[in-house]
Amino acid sequence: MGSKILPQALVSVPPASSASSPRPGITHFSPITSTFGLSRMSLSGVAVNRFISAVVPVAGPRVRQPFIVQADSDSVAETAEELKGDEGDENAEEVAESETGEAEEEKPPRKPIVKLGDIMGILNKRAIEASEKERPVPDIRSGDVVEIKLEVPENRRRASIYKGIVISKQNAGIHTTIRIRRIIAGIGVEIVFPLYSPNIKEIKVVAHRKVRRARLYYLRDKLPRLSTFK
Repeated sequence: MGSKILPQALVSVPPASSASSPRPGITHFSPITSTFGLSRMSLSGVAVNRFISAVVPVAGPRVRQPFIVQADSDSVAETAEELKGDEGDENAEEVAESETGEAEEEKPPRKPIVKLGDIMGILNKRAIEASEKERPVPDIRSGDVVEIKLEVPENRRRASIYKGIVISKQNAGIHTTIRIRRIIAGIGVEIVFPLYSPNIKEIKVVAHRKVRRARLYYLRDKLPRLSTFK
């Protein structure tokens, strides 16, 4: 309605204003052309209004696409699963450590395996200690001159004294023995004595001799004077 009224108002303008002297440098447009232009503008305005009314529903508020929301939910789910997995691993490790600790605590101490050789060694050690308490045994080496006081049961418990050179010593725990050599009437005599025998009442080291060998069996083939002592 307004588009129709405007051209008529423009046409009703009196031409006296247009009859005035034209100013230099100003162009003059006729009212006819202006009416035509306005009508054209009104038509174009209507078309634009229609185009906007048609486009506005299309250019409405943008709907959030579902894949973005889905991606967010997936990432949240993944992070939640990772946290749960980490917590589960930590709990599993703690449970495993507690179970191993309990198993180690519940295990009874393992008894050492006792062998026959160990038993014999223990018995020999105890017998040696008991014998040394009653009669101490000196440190005897090969080449020493010793004096042994022996009690003979077959001779009414009379004590006999034996003196000689130690030519060997056989270590065997409670059964350790020494071999003594001496010269009687020009003949070499050797006697073996067990060190820890209860019949030996006393052992005395008279003199120490330095020798290179542990066994002096070579004295059997030497002159008798090498086996004598004072």
